[in-house]
Amino acid sequence: MNSIQLLAAAFVLGLVQLASGQVVSTGQCQNYPVHVNFDVERYLGLWYEIRRYEQVFQRGGECVTAEYSLNDDGSVRVFNSMMVPPSQVRSSDTGRAVVAFPDQSPLEAKLNVTFDAGVADVSANYWVLGTDYDNYAVVWGCFGVADTLRAESAWVLSRTPQLSAQAEAAVQQYVDEFLNESDLRPTIQDGEFCCSIDPAITTYPPCQ
Repeated sequence: MNSIQLLAAAFVLGLVQLASGQVVSTGQCQNYPVHVNFDVERYLGLWYEIRRYEQVFQRGGECVTAEYSLNDDGSVRVFNSMMVPPSQVRSSDTGRAVVAFPDQSPLEAKLNVTFDAGVADVSANYWVLGTDYDNYAVVWGCFGVADTLRAESAWVLSRTPQLSAQAEAAVQQYVDEFLNESDLRPTIQDGEFCCSIDPAITTYPPCQ
């Protein structure tokens, strides 16, 4: 790569980091293996975020949850919620997810998620690298930039605000093999810190 190409790549890298807040590096997106025989209905329900690659749309977010339910057309309704301290008011986004290759057998846990960003919809890959449905899920996404850069996203999810030691050990295997440990930031899920001031929100205990 010559000096002009290096400058161009550095410029694009800066734009991508500014725009996405994702983990950006050189090279193309990897074709990581994902969970197979994916059972969409078992994956539905409430998940608590335990760790993530920081995202611009989640900047400073704590007490993050994701709730998945079926839409009438068979797609998955995505409802993400979080709190940005010191505010105790939760913000949320609603999106729609579809299985990327629904006719594939065995079914792979590769989904495409779309959120309404106002001017235009924003779509992203959502690949479940591993899950046991009842305790944990490790999710990864990536998009390429000009065939020379990639921007990655990652989330570690749990059915409860804290992972059990057994689930943590299972998650760590995926982190060690596919993710960058140093780029994963922990998400606060402490019940007292995440307490709800809205009686309609039952995912966390009410504030005293």
